[in-house]
Amino acid sequence: MRRAEVEVIVEGDNGQEKKWRMVELLGSERNRYLNKLTSRVKVTNDGKACGIKSFDGFQSDLLCICVYNEDNRLLTKEEVEALPSLTQQSLFVRAQRISGLDDKAGSAEGIEGNV
Repeated sequence: MRRAEVEVIVEGDNGQEKKWRMVELLGSERNRYLNKLTSRVKVTNDGKACGIKSFDGFQSDLLCICVYNEDNRLLTKEEVEALPSLTQQSLFVRAQRISGLDDKAGSAEGIEGNV
């Protein structure tokens, strides 16, 4: 089966547009990502979730496995974390949606276009 894919356009430091590609995760990639997320959760002695241990890499962990640059290479964690926060947030929301990690799973609404 073919994975969902969208073009995202990001403005570079010099004002030029960068055309990147965001690709839906495979099931195995999605599972590894979700397992990594669960390791971030703080739990009480009785096993209840009570917060997040660290937000470091929270968004970049997902973007590094689904966003390809102009050279068809996955973005590195350093590249993702060097993006302005609003750009990173916008890409993260789209990445969640395209891979069924949000409450609008399966919807193409809001995943295409410029960042």
